[in-house]
Amino acid sequence: MSQEVVGVLSKVIFESDRGDFLVAEFINAQSAKRFKASGKIQLSPKADAKQRYRLIGQWESTPKYGETFVTIYTEATRPTELSGIAPYLANNVRGVGEVTAKKLVESLQIKDLDSLVTICRDEKEKIFQFFGEKKRKIAENVVTSMVTDEVFRNVMIFLHEHNIPPRFAKRIYEKYGSASLTNLLENPYRLIADFRQVGFLRADAIAQKLGLPSTSPFRLEAAFVYALETAQEEGHCCLPRDLLVDKSRDLLGAKTDPTFSREFVLEQLRKIYKKNRDEKKETFLIRESAAFQKTTPENSVPEILFYLPEVLRMEDEVAGFIAGLLNNQSALEHKEKLAQQEVESGEKTFEEIFPNLPWEKLSDEQQLAVKMSLSSRFMVLTGGPGCGKTFVLKAIYGIQRALNRRVALCAPTGLAAKRMSASIGELASTLHKLLGLGKRPQEETQNVIEELEGSTTALENVNVVIVDESSMLSLDLLHSLLSALGAHRRLILVGDVDQLPSVGAGNCLRDIINSGKVPIARLTKIFRQSSESPIPLAARDIISGIKPEYSYVSRISSFPRAEPFAFIPCSQQTFYEVLLPFLCQTVANIYNLDPIKNSQILVPMRRTEVGQENINKIMQNHLNPASPDKNECSLPFGGILREGDKVIQTKNNYELDVYNGDLGYCKSITKTKEKLEVIIEFSDRIVTYEDDEVDDLQLCYAMTVHKSQGSEFPLCIIPMFGVYYTMLDRNLLYTAITRASKFVILFGEDWAIKKAIGSQNTIKRFTFLDILLKEFIN
Repeated sequence: MSQEVVGVLSKVIFESDRGDFLVAEFINAQSAKRFKASGKIQLSPKADAKQRYRLIGQWESTPKYGETFVTIYTEATRPTELSGIAPYLANNVRGVGEVTAKKLVESLQIKDLDSLVTICRDEKEKIFQFFGEKKRKIAENVVTSMVTDEVFRNVMIFLHEHNIPPRFAKRIYEKYGSASLTNLLENPYRLIADFRQVGFLRADAIAQKLGLPSTSPFRLEAAFVYALETAQEEGHCCLPRDLLVDKSRDLLGAKTDPTFSREFVLEQLRKIYKKNRDEKKETFLIRESAAFQKTTPENSVPEILFYLPEVLRMEDEVAGFIAGLLNNQSALEHKEKLAQQEVESGEKTFEEIFPNLPWEKLSDEQQLAVKMSLSSRFMVLTGGPGCGKTFVLKAIYGIQRALNRRVALCAPTGLAAKRMSASIGELASTLHKLLGLGKRPQEETQNVIEELEGSTTALENVNVVIVDESSMLSLDLLHSLLSALGAHRRLILVGDVDQLPSVGAGNCLRDIINSGKVPIARLTKIFRQSSESPIPLAARDIISGIKPEYSYVSRISSFPRAEPFAFIPCSQQTFYEVLLPFLCQTVANIYNLDPIKNSQILVPMRRTEVGQENINKIMQNHLNPASPDKNECSLPFGGILREGDKVIQTKNNYELDVYNGDLGYCKSITKTKEKLEVIIEFSDRIVTYEDDEVDDLQLCYAMTVHKSQGSEFPLCIIPMFGVYYTMLDRNLLYTAITRASKFVILFGEDWAIKKAIGSQNTIKRFTFLDILLKEFIN
């Protein structure tokens, strides 16, 4: 429960490097006792020891400062007497001194602060007349400060009175302005759409405090939309109607409130959908298909699938774009048609037409893949590790260049693009760069699809696009690519369909293959020998549901040599006791690898004792401990960034030209009162981060298996424990071990490995792309 204290500022004890956290000493206005307060305390621009503050928060015991009032909101107290108005203005408005403030109060015959606010809101020309043209900026400061602060203050007080943490007050005001309270009272669920930090549960708590009925149409509609948004974050493009009802009932509290029976929620879903359709309001859309059959005692009926509008449109358009490429075979170039005619007539073979390609080194299925790239505008090349995808890719690139085509090589992430460049020997870029998304403000990227469609600039000089690591393609990224591609270019998707699907919504590569309507070149023969690396054979065993062969090492000290594939048994409780000496001694001495730069811990989950976040903290303390010569700064959620740390970029930042998944090392941290500057060294460039940009960095001694897609490391360390139970399946383990180029070490419990291998596609993704492709392609 929030409390309120009024205090006089005594001194500032600590201010964070970004100025977003403060510890200060105050004197209680009532008891005259000194107390400490902490939080995002906003002091007046000209704070002095006479200024009183209203603090809202609660008392907590902190290890460093003892009993402390942890604030969620502060404001300079408003004067209640005429004599206090001038000092209040002088302390809180930039450019106004106490002498000027007194003259303003006398000139306008201001009786109290409310009358000054009224003048600033309704008769602001009086303020401008008082200051004159030369001091117009100061007049603007007075008007803005009084009017904005009044509305802002009302919002804060309103939230406080309803026991709502007012962390988003400033953003609420910036979004809604003077209509802030009206909007909140009418429909607090609009916060979900307007603020990323507000989900259904937070908006629902606000609505309950405001007394909104639990069966309000606003609440029900918000639950339906939020259930679809959450499903999208889990990788689904849509939800069957009954599953949407179940997820919505959970949000609405059906377990404790019998009002929200299945029948009631289903009826409300129908009503809201019909009302929105009649009003031409697209909150969510449906598609009916016999492909998803719902069996009843009487008969089978088509399932009704619910979508967010933009997702349904993207799925339809992706299928249409692919169909357009495949149905436009007549647009093949003259030289290509001539080559095909010569082969079909028996006049020449492909080998004779393209003598510079290493045909004798290509297997039959590899040769088929190369020839397929000549006869189709859209194809998929798929296969596991060791099957020669890179070798075939080089041949396809060579044959396209021999036809004088301009080829763009790309991948969904920066790391995958770098690997592609190294293996092909040609420059590859991220899809974002290829599509011209670089240097674009992040808030504009949602509109990029419309900008790209029909574009003649993004791919103006390109004839063929080859995308590696295509299992990582989410629906929206594939849609952006196809929108820009047009029907007269050629697209080749390369990827391992047995890896985990994209982090974003969709299961695009698998859907395209499963449609049976797209040319697929599938490589199955493993060429890499087990003597070179056991990983390809182990990967095949895992995806086939067979436990692979690996060395069983009971003690770290018993490592006789650099085992290429080993299992070290340990419990969750002893994991760190076993892992740390392995990293600090065995990796360096037996494997001759740098434990930070050449090895990577890959984990199934983020938040457990043996999850990504906790492993990162422990690894940082042991591999890069604090020292007086290493600068540090704070990261979100209590983390610390230290010079020498291994980090990963967690969001695309087009201004800095860094992308989600880029790995780097912290070279320096410089802090001043005005600015925080962090320099990160990536594999191909050095980037300077400032202030809030640092929030997109995360420690990366450990990373999730999902995040590792497209990456490759000499040595991968993979914990396997029962605590990961819901995530354990063969696709996850397969993806993890295929990130290693030389060595894989499994830690943990043998039964967890067996559980993973015995489970396949434990979580189904609801998508419709494969069915649409069957309908769209001739």
